[in-house]
Amino acid sequence: MKLDFLNQGISNVHAAALILGAAGLLSRVLGVLRDRLLAERFGAGRELDIYYAAFQIPDFMSILFMLGAGSAAILPVFQKYLARDQEEGRRLISSITFLFIAGAVLIASLIFFAASSLVALIVPGFDDAEQRLTAELTRILLLSPILLGLSSIFSAVVQSFERFWAYALAPVLYNLGIIAGIIFFVPAGGVLGLGAGVVLGALLHFGIQFIAAKRLGFIPKFSLKARLWKKPEKGVAEIMKISFPRVLSISLSQLTILILIAMASTLAAGSIAVFQFAQNLYFLPIGIFAVSYATAIFPRMSRFYLARDAKEFFNEIFSGIRSTLFWIAPSAALFIVLRAHVVRVALGAGHFTWEDTRLTAAILAALSIGMVSGSLIALLLRGFYALEKTWRPLAINIISSLLSVFFAYFLMMVLRTPGATGEIFKSFFRVKDLPHPEVIGLALGYMLGTVINIYFLYTSLINLADKTFGVRFSFPIRPLQKIIAASAAAGLAAYLVRLGFQGIVPLDTFLRVLFQGVVAAVAGIAAYAAALFLLRSEDIYELWQSLERRFLRIGVLPKNWDGEHFKV
Repeated sequence: MKLDFLNQGISNVHAAALILGAAGLLSRVLGVLRDRLLAERFGAGRELDIYYAAFQIPDFMSILFMLGAGSAAILPVFQKYLARDQEEGRRLISSITFLFIAGAVLIASLIFFAASSLVALIVPGFDDAEQRLTAELTRILLLSPILLGLSSIFSAVVQSFERFWAYALAPVLYNLGIIAGIIFFVPAGGVLGLGAGVVLGALLHFGIQFIAAKRLGFIPKFSLKARLWKKPEKGVAEIMKISFPRVLSISLSQLTILILIAMASTLAAGSIAVFQFAQNLYFLPIGIFAVSYATAIFPRMSRFYLARDAKEFFNEIFSGIRSTLFWIAPSAALFIVLRAHVVRVALGAGHFTWEDTRLTAAILAALSIGMVSGSLIALLLRGFYALEKTWRPLAINIISSLLSVFFAYFLMMVLRTPGATGEIFKSFFRVKDLPHPEVIGLALGYMLGTVINIYFLYTSLINLADKTFGVRFSFPIRPLQKIIAASAAAGLAAYLVRLGFQGIVPLDTFLRVLFQGVVAAVAGIAAYAAALFLLRSEDIYELWQSLERRFLRIGVLPKNWDGEHFKV
C-alpha cells in the first residue's frame, strides 16, 4: 500500500477542520467500542482494575512526553526555523528527537526497575500477586509513551506542511490497535495481552506520522558521537521554556487522578474499572465540543493579544464560553437523566452486570454535575497561554488538586461509614442496595475540585486580562441564563419520556434500552431547541442561520426549488 493520500496537503481551513473533526469523532466512537469490548470480556472486576492501574504511570509519562515534545510546543519554533531554511528545520527536529529518545529511554529504564515499588504506592489495596501482575503490565506499557512522544515530534512536521490526513488518522489507529489487542491478544495472554494491544496502537500512531514526515524529508539524521558533543539548537531551549509550565500544570491533573486510583484500590474489586469507565464517558462530549472550541479559538486569542485588541480578545473568551456551554449544558442534563441508558448501551454486555451498570451510572451522574465546569478548563487555560502567563494557572491547579483529593477522601469515608449523611447520598444516586458505593465519593470529590478550579481560573483570567489591556468587559449573563433554562427543559422532557416508558418497554435487551434512550434523548434535544427559540436565544438563531447558509451553499433544499424545477 503506497498511502499516497498522506502526501496530500490540505490548505483550506474548512476542509482541514472537517477531516480533523470527522477523525476525532471516529476515534471517540472507537474509544466507546474499546470500552464495551473490555467490559464484555472482563466485567468490572480485578483484572480491569489491574489494567487501568498499570496504565497510570505510562499514561502519566505520555502526557509529559506529548506536552514536552508535543506539536503545540515544537510547531511555532519549527515554523520559524523552516521560514529561514529547511535545513535548519531538519537540524531542530534532529536535536529534539535525539534529546527526547535519550531522556525517554532513561526515564523508562528507571521506571522499569522501580515498577514494583511504584505500583505498591499507586495501588496499596492490591494483594502481592495483584501488585506483581500490575508491575509486569506496567513494564510492557512503558513502550507506549516513547512511541507516542516520537509521534508528537513528527506531528509538528506534518502539521506545518498541512498533511492533516496523517495527523487525523493517528488517534484512530491507536484505538484500532487496542481493539485488535482485545480481540486477538487477550485470549492468549489475558490482561497482559491488553498491554500488547496498547503498544500496537502506539506503534500505529507513530508509524503513520513517521511515514508522512519521511516523505517530506524530515527524518532525523544524527550520529551518537556527534550528538553527545554537539550543542543543541537554540530552538530546543525555546521549546522547553514554552512547554515546562504546561507540563507541570497538566501533570497535576493527572497526579490527582493517580491519587484517586490509589484510593479506589482500597475499595471493592472493580472500583477502579467503574471509575475509569465513567470518566471515559464523561469526557466524550467534552472532547467533541469543548476541546474543539478551545483549539479553534486559541490562535485567535493569541493574535488579538499581540495586536492589543482588548474588545476582540474578550469577545473570543466570552463567545467561546457561550459556544461550549451551548452544547455541554444540555449534554450534562441528558447524561444525568439517562445515565443508566448511556452506560448500558456503551458497556452493557458479557460480564458487565446490571450492578456494574448502576454503579458506573451513579459515578457518571456525579461527574456530570460538574461537566459544565470541566468543559471550560481547556478554553480558560488557553486564555492564560495566549496572554503568555503560564505560571498562574499552575498555582490554581495545585490548590484545586489538593481540594479534590481532600473532598474525595472525605466523601469516600462518608459513604463508607454508616450514618445519615451517607444514606442521603446513596438515596440520591439510587445505590442504597449496592454493597460498595464508596467509589462515588471519589467522583464527587473530583467534581467539586473541578468547580473550584474553574471559578478561580475564570476570575483570575478576567482580572489578568483587565490589567493587561487596561479596560474591563463584563460577561453577558443573559445568554447563559437562557442556555441553563433550556437545558433544564431538556432534562425534564427526557425524564418525563423515560417515565412514560416504565412498564411499557422493559429494559431487558440492548435494543430496548437503546430505543428508550434514543427517544428520550431526542425529546430532550427537541425541548432544548424549542426553549431556546421561545427565549429568543441568539445562539440557536446563529446556529440555524449557519446551517441554512451551508445547506444553500451545497445545493440542498434551495428556496427557489419547488420539487421539480426552479421557480423563475
